[in-house]
Amino acid sequence: MLGTMSLSDPKWLRDGQGIPPTVRWVFSTEAPLVAMDMGRESGEVLAADETGGLSRIGRNGDLLTVSRGLRGVRAVAWSDANAAGAVIAGERKVFRLNKKLEVEWSVGLPEAALGIAVTPFGRQTAVSLANGGNLVLGEQSEQLSIFETARPLKWIQFLASEPVLIGAAEFGQVCAHKINGERLWSEKGFTSLGDMCAAANGETILVAGFNQGIQSFDADGSTGDSFLIEGTVGRVSCSFNADRIAASTVERQLYWLDSDGQLLWATEVDDEIVRLICDPLGEWLLVGFRAGHILRLDWES
Repeated sequence: MLGTMSLSDPKWLRDGQGIPPTVRWVFSTEAPLVAMDMGRESGEVLAADETGGLSRIGRNGDLLTVSRGLRGVRAVAWSDANAAGAVIAGERKVFRLNKKLEVEWSVGLPEAALGIAVTPFGRQTAVSLANGGNLVLGEQSEQLSIFETARPLKWIQFLASEPVLIGAAEFGQVCAHKINGERLWSEKGFTSLGDMCAAANGETILVAGFNQGIQSFDADGSTGDSFLIEGTVGRVSCSFNADRIAASTVERQLYWLDSDGQLLWATEVDDEIVRLICDPLGEWLLVGFRAGHILRLDWES
């Protein structure tokens, strides 16, 4: 658990440097948190815990829907609008969910699944596989495209502005593909990665490069600025246009930065961070802790 901290007023919030946020709400899952995702338009959150529990959480932190029917959920994706999503359960199974968290269809895979993403309206689902294969499936689970990448993609994300899939491999490849599988660009790196996020228009792509800090790429795959912060960066997220950047480290430091990487706020938390999610406007941040607590931290005036 998160030690003895008060969830509504944690000590680490008061002990940080810079302009601190306020805790707008706290949601706790029934078991340790495994994965979570948020719809950028709706503000809804899909969270999965170790027992297979799925929680659909509203913008204000209220529980909208709960499901305990799927076991072994490892990764989740939730649409920006239209309340639909998909999850990886077990090694080789993908399930598409509606807003009631009911299964609409499931697909068995030939290889272990690594990453999952859904388009903004939830109509298409992408899955990356451990052998470097990638699938894009339609609304009825029909195969729309299949393509391979040089390295297996652990993180994938659809852009909001166009039908493009951004992906990153654990060992240094970042790439962009059209929804039909056509490769737009691919950039090889020389560092291991811990996370990836892309601004909604793809103009900025950020990766957590562990000891190399936060590294960025532009819409053509060219290397951009790197932001060095104290600690081993393992998680990263950004707002719609990357005006705000959040990062956390293996050593449990949490950072809130502007688009130039300048520090706005930093602290050291008491538990492992599973996922960071910036809101589109860069006014608040969701922090998902391993113990099962999800906090919304607000900088809104």
